[in-house]
Amino acid sequence: MSYLKTLLIICPIFFISGIIDSIGGGGGLIALPTYLMIGLPVRSAYGCNKLQAGLGNLVSAIKYFKNNMVDLKIALVSAITAMTGAWIGTKIIFLLPEESIQKAITVALPVIALIMVLRKTDARNVIMRSEISKKTVIQALIVGVIMGFYNSLFGPGIGTVAIIAFTMIMHYDARCASGNGKVLIVLTNAIALVSYVKTGNVAYEIACPAALCAIAGNLVGVNLAIRKGEKIIKPVMLVVVILTVIKFAWQNHLWG
Repeated sequence: MSYLKTLLIICPIFFISGIIDSIGGGGGLIALPTYLMIGLPVRSAYGCNKLQAGLGNLVSAIKYFKNNMVDLKIALVSAITAMTGAWIGTKIIFLLPEESIQKAITVALPVIALIMVLRKTDARNVIMRSEISKKTVIQALIVGVIMGFYNSLFGPGIGTVAIIAFTMIMHYDARCASGNGKVLIVLTNAIALVSYVKTGNVAYEIACPAALCAIAGNLVGVNLAIRKGEKIIKPVMLVVVILTVIKFAWQNHLWG
């Protein structure tokens, strides 16, 4: 496949993944399989995804912050354990065979898909700000561990995991939960990305155009999220997740 043809395939896909990611998370459910589809090795796919997703989420984080939908103090507390979890998860992934990574993703994706479909907004989850206390600090650190470890070890669906964690554990409004999650994703991606860069597992000729398209998609999606919330994307997410799970299951079946 020529480089131009590859770009023509991936650019629209990463634009769409950016829209999805900025609203309800889960853009990685499209991004990672796309990298694998065009023939990148698993670790290179992860490295490219960290660069592209990190930049896209940075744009979303800034937009959420400007609209007062980031509880920055709590997000920074969560970042302490998120970065630690990201470092540990990245070390683990370099110790695992590629086949094990693929099988782990195949198990994880249906679980995330089920959470996406069944998760409903609780009327109690309307907090936009939390006071710093012993309880909220512990809760924030727990959220950080969950996100950091998951993001470095799996990646796809981390935005949705962030929303679930912040709403279920700390009772944030879904949009603020997403905004907080974007801050953590940017930080944990940066930590994980260092390892991929050092080991030569970032294909910049693919990752950079993908990042530009993801940024454009994030700009579109975050505006929709601020105005309408995640309801607009749920049916699309369901279709995307089902197709992605089928694709991974099919790949692992072929690889045996």
